[in-house]
Amino acid sequence: MAAQFVPWNSIAESVVELEPRRLSFAQALESPCDSCRTAPCCTYLPLAQFRVASLMDLDQARYLINFDHIQLTLSASGDWNAYYVYPCRFLNRENFRCTVHDTPQQPRTCVNYNPYQCLYKRVFTTSQGADIVRLDHQRVEFVASQVVFDEHRKIVSLPPWEALIEGCRQLPALPPPEPTAEPAPDAMALEWRLQVLAPEAVASSDTRSRSFASFSDPCDGCGAYCCQTLVFPQPALQSAAHLDFLRFTLGFPGVEVGLNSSGWQIVVHTRCRHLEQNRCGIYGQPERPLLCQFYDALKCTFKPRFGQPRPPDFLKVGLEHFAWLSECYAFDENGGLAQAMALPDIRGHIETRWRESVAAGVAQ
Repeated sequence: MAAQFVPWNSIAESVVELEPRRLSFAQALESPCDSCRTAPCCTYLPLAQFRVASLMDLDQARYLINFDHIQLTLSASGDWNAYYVYPCRFLNRENFRCTVHDTPQQPRTCVNYNPYQCLYKRVFTTSQGADIVRLDHQRVEFVASQVVFDEHRKIVSLPPWEALIEGCRQLPALPPPEPTAEPAPDAMALEWRLQVLAPEAVASSDTRSRSFASFSDPCDGCGAYCCQTLVFPQPALQSAAHLDFLRFTLGFPGVEVGLNSSGWQIVVHTRCRHLEQNRCGIYGQPERPLLCQFYDALKCTFKPRFGQPRPPDFLKVGLEHFAWLSECYAFDENGGLAQAMALPDIRGHIETRWRESVAAGVAQ
């Protein structure tokens, strides 16, 4: 039996050989989407762009690339980008077409995307570009091995771009991983639903106090939320366009958006490949990222935010909540933010609308 083609699993599988063509003006006006085989714009969710100027910046890249479905790119201009690689829930995986095209469900982010300037097709259908390099974990380690630092761990020297390109090209392609299952539903989101819709069935929480000595190992008994969740801060919500972009991100399974007093975050539920029974499989090893090695578990924000269904100072919403979330904001005639509810009021509004929809028999 032929191997299943799953282009969002790895660099190797998403490579699509395109024949070089010379187009007339009329041919160039034809939609580039018509010759796109894998719809990378619907399988690569942009999460963050960052620069690398120090050892800790580079360590951030080494940390991110350990997680399933995360891919990095590095451009000749020095920009690093992180992507979540998994198909949008509205993508038809047989013909790679959008199933909500030209419907109210399609985000404006998609409607207004200009395919004639498409970066996705140029970068994510080839294994190696001239101005942007796709990085898996072995290529991140290769790039790291070429960097020179000063005593303060600031980067002082990089090899020429052409040398990095050639070095990455010579590395063997990693074999495609086994096709992965749909990301599992967030257990805390399911528990939140239970608390909202059937509060009488929810057991009271344990509020017993703990001694200082009991925190000698703060990770003891933890569900390793820091190893199964990535958080990417977002700018403060200022426009309808930004809210629409958040709706676009929620189309990807495994993604939620979070809100607290400091602003919005894109939350990706994924898993570090070194996690073994809720413990780090490379603990104490040189390849363990410094971010993990020196993480202060006594100040951990992952457990209080992602280890309980209804944290008091943090709200997570999924696509099923988006319509109710959007009702909490008002915009001026130019799409600028005019009014926003406070976090407790947003939570209360969503939960009220949730109950109303169930009572009306329209909620899932």
